[in-house]
Amino acid sequence: GNVTYLVPPGKRICFVTGKLRPDTPEENVRQRWARSLVEEYGYPKRDLGIEVPIQMGRATKSADLVIYKQDASHLQEHILIIVEAKRDDRKPSDEKKGDGQLKSYMAASQSCRFGLWVGEERRGYEKTDDGFERIPDIPRFGFHVPQRPTREALAPTRELSSVFNRCHNYIYTNSGEQQGDAFHEFIKLIFCKTYDEEHSDDELLFYVDPKERLSESGQRRLMEERIGPLFERVKGHYSFIFNEDAKIELEPHVVAYIVAELQFLALLDTSVDVKGKAYETLVGSNLRGDRGEYFTPRNVCNMAVQMVMELYDTTDLTQLKVMDCCCGTGGFLVSWLNNLYAAFLAQERGRTTRGTPEERSRRRVSSVCQRNLFGLDISPKLVRACQMNLVLHGDGSSNIFQANSVHSPGEWSPIARQHVPHGKIDIVFTNPPFGGGGKQDDRHVLSQYELPGWGRKAAKASLPAEQLFVEAALRFVKPGGYLAIVVPDGIVNNPGLKFIREWLLRRSRIVASVGLPKTTFAESKGINNPTVLIVKKLSRAEAKRADENIITSSYNVFMSCPQTAGITSRAKPIYLRQPDGQEVLDANGDKIRDDQILGVVDAFRSWLQADSNR
Repeated sequence: GNVTYLVPPGKRICFVTGKLRPDTPEENVRQRWARSLVEEYGYPKRDLGIEVPIQMGRATKSADLVIYKQDASHLQEHILIIVEAKRDDRKPSDEKKGDGQLKSYMAASQSCRFGLWVGEERRGYEKTDDGFERIPDIPRFGFHVPQRPTREALAPTRELSSVFNRCHNYIYTNSGEQQGDAFHEFIKLIFCKTYDEEHSDDELLFYVDPKERLSESGQRRLMEERIGPLFERVKGHYSFIFNEDAKIELEPHVVAYIVAELQFLALLDTSVDVKGKAYETLVGSNLRGDRGEYFTPRNVCNMAVQMVMELYDTTDLTQLKVMDCCCGTGGFLVSWLNNLYAAFLAQERGRTTRGTPEERSRRRVSSVCQRNLFGLDISPKLVRACQMNLVLHGDGSSNIFQANSVHSPGEWSPIARQHVPHGKIDIVFTNPPFGGGGKQDDRHVLSQYELPGWGRKAAKASLPAEQLFVEAALRFVKPGGYLAIVVPDGIVNNPGLKFIREWLLRRSRIVASVGLPKTTFAESKGINNPTVLIVKKLSRAEAKRADENIITSSYNVFMSCPQTAGITSRAKPIYLRQPDGQEVLDANGDKIRDDQILGVVDAFRSWLQADSNR
């Protein structure tokens, strides 16, 4: 599977022709759509044309993508469908690049029947004797009219970010909802879509008929007969997310647009990276808070999760209780869920029982996570975003609660206290909020911790949040369990913070310390000198002996300093290159990020095998 190709910088390989094309934002949009016409709409690649000259009277213009009649020669009179794909900030009303341009191409091509214009929104057209009729989409291959989706017709996509953006912006511009409210309304519809994929039989409910989409009575029927009842079932299933009187607050015409955009996608089968990226883009523009919350990049989450998984036998993974005490939008939890799914899938592929290995693995992940996956966050909005993220990646987890995890459980809400076991978690992954001026100076809270007074006569009156979080997070871990935490490297090497290191060495055994590149958090505006620490909590007896300075054995610590994180300090991607400057492409013709963070896992695995004194 590891076929790679080389291209000069500034170029990319054309999906249709295999030749080099300039690597521009416009070209990338066009290439994504070319791939989508083949992989999602089902058109044979040989019937596609890219940058096709269209003769219009005396002038010649060029169309982005055309689909010729099946197996016909590539001549203008054989064009069946024209697709104009623009950047997502282009409006359909744009003088030069709007949908007027598409209609003129269609008019000039005698056998062209359908057209699709994609930019800020997606618009389909059918050429009739009276001009152009709006339709929600072009037909899939083998059909002459856009048809109703069946379960078989649903296709995974690589292009989710732009679809999510178009939907979200459509709500925002057409419904008068505030940005954050538009986000929550869109999320309700995504719940309906994923629920429909998971629970409906072959008759899917999440669809809109092309004729309904543009008529008022059709839009009303869509709401009353399908989307309304579907959302009622969603509320019953996810009663921990939606209260009983929640409704979809959008105008029927807006719902119809979004259903038309999403109805042929298989969200559950779309790759986890594509979903993760799309969800982050959406959440990032809506929920970025001022309390120092930011995303943990996916490569860091995966590195920490995979390293900790190496410490266990695969057969034990289903029993482990896993938690993030500042879960934010759920990066670590989703990463645990995805890696668990991959482990199950490897097992299930070797078994022959009912259902596909994918379905069986999904069900196993879902039941394990309902029992064993926990999250706390101080922000109710982030708790919801996290629940949604988990639902999008598997059946989610109902154990995500709002609570201040630095406070003792006695101060949490009864529901969080009842469901989150303090001191009984096998593994805590967390990236606590840093900086943001967050100091903890509540005496009542500080008095419950060892760190403020560690190695001092008088306890400190305040402690920066991230320092206290090291102890707060370790409190959730049971003896012999692990904590993987992102900290500023000062905690590892700043002389003034020696007291934290001394405390850590008496309460845990350091397993690994990974100094990440400065650019790692460039995209999410996090700390610029992050370290991931993995420590194993000592038992009470071991901690007591450590306090009496009886440290029984010396041990080895794994250390690594990857140099690249696939991203520059300005959050631009960096790609793998050969010494001669050529960029490396994968089997899909996509560039490969220059990211050494995931390589750390292999190094750690080798180190574990060699380090026999564990």
